[in-house]
Amino acid sequence: MSEKAIIGRNEWVKFPEFGISNVKARVDTGARSSSLHATDVQEFEKDGEQWVSFKLDGKVQEARLWMQKHVKSSNGKKQQRYFIKTKIKLGQGKIYPIKLSLTDRGEMKHPVLLGRRLLAKRFLVDVSRSFVLGET
Repeated sequence: MSEKAIIGRNEWVKFPEFGISNVKARVDTGARSSSLHATDVQEFEKDGEQWVSFKLDGKVQEARLWMQKHVKSSNGKKQQRYFIKTKIKLGQGKIYPIKLSLTDRGEMKHPVLLGRRLLAKRFLVDVSRSFVLGET
């Protein structure tokens, strides 16, 4: 088994496919899936496949729709969410594939939430530290 990287309760992340760097992410071992702050999410068809457009960091982005499903949010309410697959880089570390739900996290301090599906078998979380991996 390979050595797991230690990360803090907050980390800087980058989304190379969207050209977005130094985004604050909250590490949440209680959340199953990861989520990304996105607004104006709209589904459309492109080349016979379902895609979504959304605003991220003030720019319109597009991604192939991976799935839709109901997710129970932190307030206990179920929401229908769109999920996409993309890549994420944590600090100066490796790039990982990630599945993200698109949701309005405007009321949250961190536009990204990293859940167990990304963290499992890769990272150990030191909740007493933040930004262990540095900026992206």
